[in-house]
Amino acid sequence: MREFSIGGWQLVRDGIHVVQLQPASVNAGLIIGETGVMLVDTGSSPSQGRELAASAAELAGRPVTHVVVTHAHFDHFYGLAGVMEAAPSAVSIGHENLAAHLDGTNDPDVDPEVIRTDLGFDPSELVAPNDPMAFIRAVDLGGRVVELVHLGHGHSDSDIFVQVPDARVTFVGDMVETASDPMVGPDSHVDTWPKAIDGVMSNAKSDTLFVPGHGPVADLEQVNNQRAAISMLWSTAEDCIKKGMSIDDVVTDLNGPREVEWPFAPQAVANALPWLYKALEAQGVTKSRLLPLLGN
Repeated sequence: MREFSIGGWQLVRDGIHVVQLQPASVNAGLIIGETGVMLVDTGSSPSQGRELAASAAELAGRPVTHVVVTHAHFDHFYGLAGVMEAAPSAVSIGHENLAAHLDGTNDPDVDPEVIRTDLGFDPSELVAPNDPMAFIRAVDLGGRVVELVHLGHGHSDSDIFVQVPDARVTFVGDMVETASDPMVGPDSHVDTWPKAIDGVMSNAKSDTLFVPGHGPVADLEQVNNQRAAISMLWSTAEDCIKKGMSIDDVVTDLNGPREVEWPFAPQAVANALPWLYKALEAQGVTKSRLLPLLGN
């Protein structure tokens, strides 16, 4: 079974903190207002969620009143049941698609048997947010309004950005990662991912700080660079299909003298290829046919 732990809270800006949770090295956030306390993401298991909620309440000096799940993957979502045990009157918010993921659907790390043996609890313990949202929500924490926005599918089918305008801080979940290359999985939508990042950047100021799902806090330039890299990932995979390259061809190329340049490390690209090819082929992308030259 994996080893669970919670690190120390780090100050991002006034009243906004971040902590790293193991075993997934995931960032959880805390936003403190005059009357409300919001937890951003919940950890990987109910027991970790309980511990996280208690730690957040100790730092804030009062219980958690709101909790937001940035997307459906286990390291962000599966602690929600424990948070709600520790703070039963809290409002829990997440995208309306979260409820469909309670059985581990579309998350290759967490089928029911993995939940039992690796994460140490029964999947029947999982809960969905009690106040699901579709597109946008404003939460008044007292002297501080937090904006929750879904700007389209990207890393998953349930991504939410958590914006704190007065502090110029945005929690971006796994739409942006700084610890490693972003992960593409079965519920990713790489074609619309860059547009969603465009939306959150358009709401940002030049000094806005972005708290990723994994890794150190980022600035606007880093977010823009990753947005460009994700766009390149999609367009490069499309070019490979049009050239007639199979997934095996691309993997061989990744491990040898490079014919194709990619924006991410070979392993990250190899992991993403099945989902990229499936999505592109579903959109009708096929090998290009060479037209004969005029006059021949």
